[in-house]
Amino acid sequence: MWQNYGNALISAFGLAGLGFGIGKLVILLGERAIERRHGSEGVRDVIARRAKMETKFEARRADRVQELKELDGAVEDVLRRRKVLERQIEESRQSGERLVRLIGEEVQGSPCYVAMIVNKYVGTSAAQQSQHALVDPGWAQPQMIEVWARSMAEARTEIERRYPPAFGYAVTRMQEFLSADAPIAKAG
Repeated sequence: MWQNYGNALISAFGLAGLGFGIGKLVILLGERAIERRHGSEGVRDVIARRAKMETKFEARRADRVQELKELDGAVEDVLRRRKVLERQIEESRQSGERLVRLIGEEVQGSPCYVAMIVNKYVGTSAAQQSQHALVDPGWAQPQMIEVWARSMAEARTEIERRYPPAFGYAVTRMQEFLSADAPIAKAG
Protein backbone atom coordinates (compact mmCIF):
# COMPACT_ATOMS: atom_id res chain seq x y z
CA MET A 1 0.00 0.00 0.00
CA TRP A 2 2.79 2.45 0.86
CA GLN A 3 4.55 1.31 -2.17
CA ASN A 4 1.53 2.23 -4.32
CA TYR A 5 1.39 5.66 -2.75
CA GLY A 6 5.11 6.14 -3.32
CA ASN A 7 4.84 5.07 -6.95
CA ALA A 8 1.84 7.37 -7.46
CA LEU A 9 3.71 10.24 -5.86
CA ILE A 10 6.82 9.66 -7.99
CA SER A 11 4.74 9.41 -11.17
CA ALA A 12 2.86 12.61 -10.20
CA PHE A 13 6.15 14.47 -9.74
CA GLY A 14 7.49 13.01 -12.98
CA LEU A 15 4.36 14.05 -14.91
CA ALA A 16 4.46 17.50 -13.31
CA GLY A 17 8.12 17.91 -14.32
CA LEU A 18 7.36 16.67 -17.82
CA GLY A 19 4.42 19.10 -18.05
CA PHE A 20 6.62 21.94 -16.83
CA GLY A 21 9.32 21.12 -19.39
CA ILE A 22 6.76 20.90 -22.23
CA GLY A 23 5.19 24.20 -21.12
CA LYS A 24 8.60 25.90 -20.97
CA LEU A 25 9.43 24.59 -24.45
CA VAL A 26 6.10 25.84 -25.84
CA ILE A 27 6.63 29.27 -24.29
CA LEU A 28 10.19 29.51 -25.62
CA LEU A 29 9.17 28.44 -29.13
CA GLY A 30 6.22 30.83 -28.99
CA GLU A 31 8.46 33.74 -28.01
CA ARG A 32 10.86 32.94 -30.85
CA ALA A 33 7.97 32.76 -33.34
CA ILE A 34 6.63 36.14 -32.15
CA GLU A 35 10.12 37.69 -32.30
CA ARG A 36 10.60 36.43 -35.89
CA ARG A 37 7.15 37.57 -36.95
CA HIS A 38 7.62 41.12 -35.59
CA GLY A 39 11.30 41.44 -36.50
CA SER A 40 12.60 41.70 -32.96
CA GLU A 41 15.14 38.89 -33.04
CA GLY A 42 18.19 39.47 -30.91
CA VAL A 43 16.36 41.85 -28.58
CA ARG A 44 17.83 40.11 -25.57
CA ASP A 45 21.35 40.61 -26.90
CA VAL A 46 20.58 44.26 -27.58
CA ILE A 47 19.15 44.69 -24.08
CA ALA A 48 22.24 43.04 -22.56
CA ARG A 49 24.58 45.26 -24.60
CA ARG A 50 22.60 48.38 -23.69
CA ALA A 51 22.63 47.44 -20.02
CA LYS A 52 26.44 47.24 -20.18
CA MET A 53 26.55 50.58 -22.01
CA GLU A 54 24.26 52.12 -19.42
CA THR A 55 26.60 51.16 -16.58
CA LYS A 56 29.57 52.54 -18.52
CA PHE A 57 27.68 55.77 -19.22
CA GLU A 58 26.80 56.09 -15.54
CA ALA A 59 30.46 55.66 -14.61
CA ARG A 60 31.46 58.25 -17.21
CA ARG A 61 28.76 60.62 -15.96
CA ALA A 62 30.08 60.27 -12.40
CA ASP A 63 33.60 61.10 -13.66
CA ARG A 64 32.30 64.16 -15.52
CA VAL A 65 30.37 65.36 -12.47
CA GLN A 66 33.56 65.10 -10.42
CA GLU A 67 35.50 67.02 -13.10
CA LEU A 68 32.83 69.72 -13.14
CA LYS A 69 33.03 70.09 -9.37
CA GLU A 70 36.81 70.47 -9.58
CA LEU A 71 36.52 73.01 -12.41
CA ASP A 72 33.85 74.95 -10.53
CA GLY A 73 36.23 75.17 -7.60
CA ALA A 74 39.00 76.38 -9.90
CA VAL A 75 36.70 79.01 -11.44
CA GLU A 76 35.68 80.22 -7.99
CA ASP A 77 39.35 80.52 -7.03
CA VAL A 78 40.12 82.51 -10.18
CA LEU A 79 37.13 84.81 -9.58
CA ARG A 80 38.20 85.31 -5.97
CA ARG A 81 41.75 86.15 -7.09
CA ARG A 82 40.39 88.52 -9.73
CA LYS A 83 38.31 90.38 -7.11
CA VAL A 84 41.38 90.68 -4.89
CA LEU A 85 43.45 92.04 -7.79
CA GLU A 86 40.69 94.47 -8.82
CA ARG A 87 40.47 95.68 -5.22
CA GLN A 88 44.26 96.18 -5.15
CA ILE A 89 44.12 98.13 -8.42
CA GLU A 90 41.33 100.32 -7.10
CA GLU A 91 43.21 100.91 -3.84
CA SER A 92 46.35 101.88 -5.77
CA ARG A 93 44.31 104.31 -7.89
CA GLN A 94 42.79 105.90 -4.81
CA SER A 95 46.13 106.13 -3.03
CA GLY A 96 47.38 108.56 -5.64
CA GLU A 97 50.10 106.31 -6.98
CA ARG A 98 50.19 106.07 -10.73
CA LEU A 99 49.81 102.64 -12.33
CA VAL A 100 52.65 101.88 -14.76
CA ARG A 101 52.34 99.06 -17.27
CA LEU A 102 55.50 97.30 -18.43
CA ILE A 103 56.24 95.74 -21.80
CA GLY A 104 59.34 93.65 -22.34
CA GLU A 105 62.11 92.81 -19.93
CA GLU A 106 64.85 95.03 -18.64
CA VAL A 107 68.04 94.11 -20.44
CA GLN A 108 71.41 95.65 -19.63
CA GLY A 109 72.19 98.27 -22.25
CA SER A 110 68.67 98.32 -23.66
CA PRO A 111 66.91 101.68 -23.32
CA CYS A 112 63.53 102.17 -21.69
CA TYR A 113 60.88 104.19 -23.48
CA VAL A 114 57.93 105.82 -21.74
CA ALA A 115 54.70 106.18 -23.68
CA MET A 116 51.33 107.66 -22.82
CA ILE A 117 48.40 105.72 -24.31
CA VAL A 118 44.65 106.38 -24.35
CA ASN A 119 41.70 104.52 -25.78
CA LYS A 120 39.62 106.76 -28.03
CA TYR A 121 36.51 104.59 -27.65
CA VAL A 122 36.39 105.10 -23.88
CA GLY A 123 36.82 108.85 -24.09
CA THR A 124 33.94 109.53 -26.52
CA SER A 125 30.73 111.12 -25.26
CA ALA A 126 28.66 108.10 -26.34
CA ALA A 127 30.87 105.82 -24.26
CA GLN A 128 30.70 108.15 -21.23
CA GLN A 129 26.93 107.66 -21.06
CA SER A 130 27.31 103.89 -20.86
CA GLN A 131 30.56 102.21 -19.87
CA HIS A 132 32.47 100.29 -22.50
CA ALA A 133 32.00 96.55 -22.00
CA LEU A 134 35.59 95.45 -22.64
CA VAL A 135 37.79 98.41 -21.73
CA ASP A 136 38.37 99.86 -18.27
CA PRO A 137 37.08 103.45 -17.93
CA GLY A 138 40.56 104.50 -16.76
CA TRP A 139 41.73 104.35 -20.37
CA ALA A 140 39.93 107.65 -21.02
CA GLN A 141 42.91 109.25 -19.26
CA PRO A 142 46.45 108.69 -20.56
CA GLN A 143 48.06 105.55 -19.15
CA MET A 144 51.83 105.27 -18.66
CA ILE A 145 53.58 102.39 -20.40
CA GLU A 146 57.27 101.54 -19.98
CA VAL A 147 58.73 99.62 -22.92
CA TRP A 148 62.11 97.96 -22.97
CA ALA A 149 63.29 97.80 -26.59
CA ARG A 150 66.38 98.42 -28.72
CA SER A 151 64.89 101.37 -30.60
CA MET A 152 61.92 103.69 -30.52
CA ALA A 153 60.47 102.04 -33.65
CA GLU A 154 60.69 98.61 -32.01
CA ALA A 155 59.11 100.04 -28.85
CA ARG A 156 56.20 101.43 -30.89
CA THR A 157 55.78 98.05 -32.62
CA GLU A 158 55.63 96.27 -29.24
CA ILE A 159 53.09 98.79 -27.93
CA GLU A 160 50.88 98.38 -31.01
CA ARG A 161 51.13 94.58 -30.69
CA ARG A 162 49.98 94.70 -27.05
CA TYR A 163 47.52 97.61 -27.48
CA PRO A 164 46.30 97.49 -31.10
CA PRO A 165 45.12 100.72 -32.76
CA ALA A 166 42.22 98.75 -34.25
CA PHE A 167 40.80 98.47 -30.72
CA GLY A 168 41.02 102.22 -30.20
CA TYR A 169 44.40 102.52 -28.46
CA ALA A 170 46.51 105.49 -29.50
CA VAL A 171 49.99 106.64 -28.42
CA THR A 172 49.79 110.30 -27.43
CA ARG A 173 53.40 110.78 -26.39
CA MET A 174 56.57 108.71 -26.40
CA GLN A 175 60.09 109.46 -25.24
CA GLU A 176 63.21 107.72 -24.04
CA PHE A 177 63.43 107.42 -20.26
CA LEU A 178 66.67 108.73 -18.84
CA SER A 179 67.38 107.40 -15.37
CA ALA A 180 69.49 109.20 -12.79
CA ASP A 181 72.22 106.56 -13.03
CA ALA A 182 72.46 106.72 -16.85
CA PRO A 183 75.82 108.04 -18.13
CA ILE A 184 75.61 111.62 -19.34
CA ALA A 185 77.42 112.42 -22.57
CA LYS A 186 79.90 115.24 -22.19
CA ALA A 187 80.55 117.69 -24.95
CA GLY A 188 84.15 117.67 -25.97
